[in-house]
Amino acid sequence: MAADEEKYILGKQGERRMKGRTITVPVVTGTCAFYLGKKASEYQSHRWTVYLRSPSGEDLQHVIKKVTFVLHESFTNPKRDVEVPPYELTEVGWGEFDIIVTVHFREDIREAPLELYHRLKLYDDTGAANPKKPVVQEVYDEIVLWQPTEDFFNRYATHTARAAPPSQLAQFYTAFNPEAEYQRIQRARQRLAQIRANVENTAAQLEAQEAAGAGWAGS
Repeated sequence: MAADEEKYILGKQGERRMKGRTITVPVVTGTCAFYLGKKASEYQSHRWTVYLRSPSGEDLQHVIKKVTFVLHESFTNPKRDVEVPPYELTEVGWGEFDIIVTVHFREDIREAPLELYHRLKLYDDTGAANPKKPVVQEVYDEIVLWQPTEDFFNRYATHTARAAPPSQLAQFYTAFNPEAEYQRIQRARQRLAQIRANVENTAAQLEAQEAAGAGWAGS
């Protein structure tokens, strides 16, 4: 019993979770936009695809149940579900906007859906439009499952990785180095932690000065 207490904690639904353990799932959110050239019109200048993928090309179905893409409200049925990989959604439009990418997890993970945000980019930094060269915007991220359920932890530990179904956009993907990206994310987190600490320290000093001033005024 004591060993179990050291190894597990109970979740909100009474499920056993792995105490102090973490499972990290690297993902990439991206958009790939093609200028329509002579076929372009005022409101339909680009054909674009938003997607979520593994940076290593791994099939993520053992973690992800479905992905929901929430587009700009001007689109018909702006909330779209994609239940099988490749997790892609293609549309035609003219404007750039933020897309909500919601990841829904498998049942035994017992975590709420995770919202990611990705900016649709239609033009390169020069503002030029080339129908033969797409504009690709990709962001590396990591889904961190802290203290996963025992059921999922055991399933994940015995899972054999397999390649995701092919995508026609794969030739345009950015090559990511997960280890280098992890180090970059850690450095960013450290910088944010230092900034937060500095802000909290400054706030504490200001509060102390205000308290001292109030005490002097009342004396």
